[in-house]
Amino acid sequence: MYSTARIGIITFAATLTMLFTIACAQTPPVPVDELWSNATYTNANEIRATYDDIQLQIGKRDKEAAIKNKCHLIWWGGEYALKSKGKNEDLYQLAEIVDTLSFDNATVQDFVQTKEITRFADHYFMLRAMGRGESFDAARDGLTITVFFPARPINSNDYTKLREVFSYKNNELHSAFLEKLKFPFRNSGCTKGLYDILPLIESNVCESPLKNDILELYQKYIPIMDGAKAPQAQLQDTKGNIRTLEEFKGKMLIIDVWATWCSSCLAKMPEYMKIRDEFAGNGSIEFITLSIDRNKKRNLWIETLKKQSMGEMTNLITGSDGFSEFEDKYNIAGIPRYIIIDKEGYIITAYAPSPGDRLREIIIENINK
Repeated sequence: MYSTARIGIITFAATLTMLFTIACAQTPPVPVDELWSNATYTNANEIRATYDDIQLQIGKRDKEAAIKNKCHLIWWGGEYALKSKGKNEDLYQLAEIVDTLSFDNATVQDFVQTKEITRFADHYFMLRAMGRGESFDAARDGLTITVFFPARPINSNDYTKLREVFSYKNNELHSAFLEKLKFPFRNSGCTKGLYDILPLIESNVCESPLKNDILELYQKYIPIMDGAKAPQAQLQDTKGNIRTLEEFKGKMLIIDVWATWCSSCLAKMPEYMKIRDEFAGNGSIEFITLSIDRNKKRNLWIETLKKQSMGEMTNLITGSDGFSEFEDKYNIAGIPRYIIIDKEGYIITAYAPSPGDRLREIIIENINK
């Protein structure tokens, strides 16, 4: 039998447990958004301290609050990274704690409703790449042209981001990144990395006019991917004779697409001619300048060839009164453009770098193939 004293102790303990349970149940959720909004952040230490302090308050009992806390860390960490242009080493203490986050999660979706989803996603993938040891420049978004950072070629981090983005079921995120894809297509064509995400876009992205636009870009740019058979188009030489690129089969073609009205084209022409001179003794290479000037500018084109001492190489013109067959097939949206075709008539790259060391390297790498 229990004594009266023991029964009293048990009853008292049960009462305390009940009161503690009620108190915990009545404790309001940690106001994560409010805690973050009341602070200003001038360095990574302040951002990390805010995150750690809130995480301590949350503990392990509120997973949704923890996700929201991580979202704030990503947002403010990314903003700080862009503001400092990646020059502050303290960024890496933020990057090291950014782990996998799902954009299909309801808390994440709720958070991005108060932010710009594209910007938040860029912050997230940038910090994750930096957490893997990537430099800021390699980790930052390379899919969008911006006045704040120089354009750089799309890289493995960008492809990783795209594969993950289109693996989610988040329609808003899909739309944001479909829009982003327009720039790399224009700037680099359909690279292998872009081609590899096509099945994800086809299967995971809901039907929309924007999706159709991107699928049309794929159809437009796939024919000039690396390794594709080089499209043919009628061209003209200085004497008005009809020429095609196919007649140069057996030689590697280094093509400079330009126009007399393009100041950047003319500025880069001396370096192009310098590279031509370096390979002058090699009969397996043909350097070609290909003007997209209209027929009414034909006389100016010939005069410019003489003025710029360009007569010693093959000079061709589209010979068109409007947008030409060549411009259409090679998607010439801007010039200068540099195209390299191998000896068998297959594209090495339709988006070669400007005349310089990298162009030389590509020529040397392929000259004996």
